[in-house]
Amino acid sequence: MSLSKTARSEERAEHESSASSEERDDISGGRILGIDYGTRRVGIALSDPLRIIAGGVGTLANDALLMDRLVEVVRSQEVVRVVVGMPYAPDGGKGAKASEVEAFIEDLRRHVRVAIDTWDESYTSVDAHRAFIETGMKRKKRRQKSRVDEMAARLMLQEYLNYHDTRRNDDRAGS
Repeated sequence: MSLSKTARSEERAEHESSASSEERDDISGGRILGIDYGTRRVGIALSDPLRIIAGGVGTLANDALLMDRLVEVVRSQEVVRVVVGMPYAPDGGKGAKASEVEAFIEDLRRHVRVAIDTWDESYTSVDAHRAFIETGMKRKKRRQKSRVDEMAARLMLQEYLNYHDTRRNDDRAGS
């Protein structure tokens, strides 16, 4: 029996955070940066300060200046947490791309002093294409990979925000 993507994400959320429990408990205020890592491009999304809505920011070239650009985004947008999409295989294991993403995360940790979490990014590109079709976007624009990467980052970050908003509301109800 395979777990749904949401169930896998929720299960992993408890185990894959690099933040301390103190940082994880601080769930109010500050922007969260969502990253959809790719070999050529990196999709970027950013939450609003209340961590309710994820908005697409764009893409960055995955080149020698990538870390400098990410550090600048973290600084200028007052980011308090980064969420990086982790590519899981359909069976729930880490996909072939996962080791490349893990190396990226380790490099990112050396450059920024904020908590870094991972989140299941499975099928976000497919979901991005579906969203484009549903909104009536022309095929030519849908084929622009930078649009897909940005939307994938946005969708992944929105799932993360929704999950943590649900947990925050559950915690309030139980008090």
